Amino acid sequence: MRTVQEILKHSPFDSENLQLHTSVELAEAYRVAGQNYLASSTFEQAAALLEPLGRSDTQTAVVIFNDWALALDKLGRPLEAEKLFRRAIDISRAGQTEETVSPVLLNNYSKTLYQLGRLEEAADYAERAYGKAQRTSDQMVIYQSLYGRALIYIEQRDFNHAASMLAEMEPILRRSLPSGNYWLGALASAQALLAAGRGDFQVALPLADRAVAIVEAASKAGRAGSDFLPVALMRRSTVELAAGQPERAGEDAQRALTQLQAAVPPGAFSSMTGRTYLNLGRALQSQGKRDEAEAAFRLAAEHLQNALGLNHTDTRSALQLAELNKPHQ
Repeated sequence: MRTVQEILKHSPFDSENLQLHTSVELAEAYRVAGQNYLASSTFEQAAALLEPLGRSDTQTAVVIFNDWALALDKLGRPLEAEKLFRRAIDISRAGQTEETVSPVLLNNYSKTLYQLGRLEEAADYAERAYGKAQRTSDQMVIYQSLYGRALIYIEQRDFNHAASMLAEMEPILRRSLPSGNYWLGALASAQALLAAGRGDFQVALPLADRAVAIVEAASKAGRAGSDFLPVALMRRSTVELAAGQPERAGEDAQRALTQLQAAVPPGAFSSMTGRTYLNLGRALQSQGKRDEAEAAFRLAAEHLQNALGLNHTDTRSALQLAELNKPHQ
């Protein structure tokens, strides 16, 4: 796609319309390859062409705003993603209802609401996406909405409903996807969180290991899922913390941070980076490394405050922990 753009620049047939389409295709190629920072900036360039071409309220705009928001969500910028999803939904809906909005868009929006801690709204959008996908037999949206609902239930400590979602999701994944697909790693990581929530660490820890192994293998093979590896590592870190293994938890958090920081320019704020610093701080705190823990909590608070806002529970936790671990004179 970069070659196409270069040829187009020197072509007598170059036009804003062709620039729009090639920018969208390149941005989506970046996103699928897990290069979300490049995807976001390229979608932004494409979006700037919508108004001059009179396409601000078209399906093309819906696709751009949805896919741009997905990239931002993966970058840990859900406040920005939420605004773009809302624009896409507002363009898609007919009248005052959201009945005409695609289940894909509804489900994508639910994932960002989950990141923002708006769990009841997230569940509502995921359930509606699931219902619409069931009517059209859209297997991708079905398993993705089940996954999202499972994560919401785990957050709410409703483990029975979470287990039900994952049990329904697993056979769909195994029928629909080849072995080694990173979604099987995502499933294992959610199962690990569920088992850890129930206090069953003999089940949770091997599941967390399996999740990381699947996603690492997919990434090394050049398949989709490389941008999920920091998530899998951070979730394994969460399970290890709960299991009383702070050294391993700290190592996984540090690995996740290294990957997250390599994917964006220095100084970029991310909720994912903030949550990983929060895990690192807790791991260091459990090891009695108070000064290092305080530094990690301060960095967590800085990222979370900018990415999620002051009122988010994770931001408040990071600020409180930074203060508690501050050396006293």
